[in-house]
Amino acid sequence: MATRIFVVDDEPKMGTLFQNVLERDGYEVTAFVHPASLVEAVDDGADAPDVVLTDMTMPGMTGIELMDVLHKRGFEGPVIIMAAQASVQTAVRAMRQGAFHYLEKPINLEAMRSLLSTAVQQHSQDRGEVTSAPGAPAQGQYPIENILGESAPIVQVRDTIRTLRGVPSTTVLFTGETGTGKNLAARTLHSNSPRAAGRFTDIDCASLPGNLLEAELFGYEEGAFTDAREAKKGLIEVADEGTLFLDEIDSMSLALQAKLLSFLESRTFRRLGGVENRSADVRVLCATNADLTGRVQDGDFRKDLFFRINVVNVRLPPLRRMGDDVLLIARRTLEEVGAELNVELRGFTEAAEQKLHDHPWPGNVRELRNVIERAMIFAEGRWIGADDLSLAPPEYLRAGASSTGAFRFELGRTLEAVEREYIRRTLETRTNDSYANIADDLGISKKTLWEKRKRYELDALVDR
Repeated sequence: MATRIFVVDDEPKMGTLFQNVLERDGYEVTAFVHPASLVEAVDDGADAPDVVLTDMTMPGMTGIELMDVLHKRGFEGPVIIMAAQASVQTAVRAMRQGAFHYLEKPINLEAMRSLLSTAVQQHSQDRGEVTSAPGAPAQGQYPIENILGESAPIVQVRDTIRTLRGVPSTTVLFTGETGTGKNLAARTLHSNSPRAAGRFTDIDCASLPGNLLEAELFGYEEGAFTDAREAKKGLIEVADEGTLFLDEIDSMSLALQAKLLSFLESRTFRRLGGVENRSADVRVLCATNADLTGRVQDGDFRKDLFFRINVVNVRLPPLRRMGDDVLLIARRTLEEVGAELNVELRGFTEAAEQKLHDHPWPGNVRELRNVIERAMIFAEGRWIGADDLSLAPPEYLRAGASSTGAFRFELGRTLEAVEREYIRRTLETRTNDSYANIADDLGISKKTLWEKRKRYELDALVDR
């Protein structure tokens, strides 16, 4: 029997979009505009849902209020809250009251599919059932060839994954800028490894405060904290015999880093509020867009944990470094988004392809997908033209650009003075980027950048 999902969003177009996407994954989906209508359907009982996906802010009833009503009526399935950025803290509180997790709007469809897969699997396990969610990674679902590109860095990524697929337990660290596809690479490794029959469970470590992240990872016993009304397995237990992917691991607190290190060393842990040692056979994959070596030097990341997770480092290249690969990825994205939106276009005009090729893509593949999705929604013809591609001016987007999009200096200054000022301005405008990425864009090695930072005493001038 197909997994049933109830979706409620007061914007009918959003509900229809979610329904179309999830039904292609094999779910049975019913979309509602009013939360009261969903409650009536649950009361009817004939088609009770397995999972509920609800907007946070709706006329007449909030997502949290809807969850409370459902729980009082005996619904025990996962409830996932969709919240705008301003409501994320409320969504986090909802998790303490029993929500499975939340999705931040605008909704990333891949993140939604992944979270639903995890929710279905965990709920089935809690009920003692053995099932595979429609959206769950299965062997072959993420073939290595789906990591598109013919540039040397991408070829190296595919070769590394082919080498690692026969190694079931080695910890891997995926690095690269935001939007380069670290999650896809991790899923691909899992899907082609001996653990493919197990679960792929992922979590964004930056999306939750430290204490809640600890509870999500290690689970908790009944009464471990306020609102802990019953014991709950953590993601480490859920991922037993499978893979656990920790995205943005640099966001993890030092205290939680120590607990994670202990698990990686012993493969045992305790739930919050528990005294029993538990074990889990799980492969841990990590990802970050930060410079972890710099974080270690600054005391923000444990050196011993860094060495433990950095057994193999797979670096995903930024889109601007992949040459003609951007067009290859754009054409594939056009096909995928077209299938999701039920829109069929022939492709890009020559001018549109040139525009795609020349854009610096600071948001990488994620930005590319968003641009193409918007163009497909509003395109009036059978081809996407240059005018259909809504791109912000490169001087405002490219990493390292100043607020005016230019770097000016007076004639007569020494080359050393110009270099010092240029590096300082670059560091100031990229405070959240890694030194490795900055050095790469400056065309020098990370060691050379370090030497110039010390020579010009830039660390004292730039607050990073």
